[in-house]
Amino acid sequence: MFYDYAFFKSLFHPSTLTNALAKEAEIRGYKLRVGIVLFFTLLIFALQNLWGMGTAGLSYLFATNETSAYFVARVISFVLAIIWAILFFVFHYYLIAFVLATFTELPKPWVRHVQLFVVAIFMVEKAMLLAVFYAVGFTTNLNFFSLAPLIAKVTSEPIILFTVNQLSVFSVLAIIVQYAFLKRWMEASAHKGLLAKIIAIHVVLAIIIGLLSSMPLQQWIVRGLV
Repeated sequence: MFYDYAFFKSLFHPSTLTNALAKEAEIRGYKLRVGIVLFFTLLIFALQNLWGMGTAGLSYLFATNETSAYFVARVISFVLAIIWAILFFVFHYYLIAFVLATFTELPKPWVRHVQLFVVAIFMVEKAMLLAVFYAVGFTTNLNFFSLAPLIAKVTSEPIILFTVNQLSVFSVLAIIVQYAFLKRWMEASAHKGLLAKIIAIHVVLAIIIGLLSSMPLQQWIVRGLV
């Protein structure tokens, strides 16, 4: 038995994919879609870096006429952006899938199929942010798909802002997709617990990323290498 994988068909009709996986059907065309999502991830991170998102801290080199140092810094920054893109994909596709599989006692390969949708959702968010920033001609660290811009009127604490920044409309979409798929492999009595676990993972992840985002790690690395 085989199942011809179609990304949007599987996304909007979860039962077709979940039933195929449960019946151990051969999923044809899935690896190609994984490659496409990975390429899209690399492309968006690369475009963000080339346009200057996250590189404002290097502008002082250009302003002080240190052209060579600025060029080297931008090259290093671009390489790091590609590395971050790969880590982003691996983190969501493999590590989060492992965590969800552990908490739900579901096979990891099944959960990875769900996480591919999650990666795609987050990359659409990044693409839309990039498009808007390009259109208006400037960037901000705050995600206007989240409540962070409103919270910024109350507090300027970086950890709080960057944590809330991660909990956007697209995070809600990711939770909905994860729940819609995973619950089909579980008993009805476990559905509430499943939703609580998924939300908890997103909140903990947001806190961790908020802590890391409050530290300009990429700029520190670049400055240390230049």
